[in-house]
Amino acid sequence: MKLLTLREIAESLQVSERTIRRLVNRGDLAGFKVGDRGQVRVKSEDLEAYLERQRVHADGQTATHHHEVDE
Repeated sequence: MKLLTLREIAESLQVSERTIRRLVNRGDLAGFKVGDRGQVRVKSEDLEAYLERQRVHADGQTATHHHEVDE
């Protein structure tokens, strides 16, 4: 299991660290507090799962939206 920092994720996705922190705080991206200072880490598998949920289909909708519409 590889744990990623919010900075690593932000750099990889070319967004701000603040954006990643918001995703974790909202529960869209699972994170873990580690250490005495409560630094947040994200499992690489959780990041991959989040990205798959955000995949845009030919109609411009994400997988999450498709699932909601199908129900």
